[in-house]
Amino acid sequence: MTENDVAYFAGLFDGEGSVYFKKMKQKKHKRPGKPVHNVTVIRMEIAMTDKDTIKWCHDLFKCGHFGERKVKEGYKRQWRWRVAHRDALEVAMAI
Repeated sequence: MTENDVAYFAGLFDGEGSVYFKKMKQKKHKRPGKPVHNVTVIRMEIAMTDKDTIKWCHDLFKCGHFGERKVKEGYKRQWRWRVAHRDALEVAMAI
């Protein structure tokens, strides 16, 4: 991964990307009496109609999920790359 690749990705993410951040309570197990933990969910995502660009993002960081995004009938096909949790932290630190 070169500095130019990271710079290009940062610009691409600035224009096309989104960050999801949420704090919530989550049960570790569904059995009664188990403790509830505070959990932080962090997710980064880029979606667009150019499959090659989204695939490049996936190949650049070698993590996350790459696939087709559901769209309404009559719209162009969209592709999405999404990372979460520690992978999102690594991507954020890189850019």
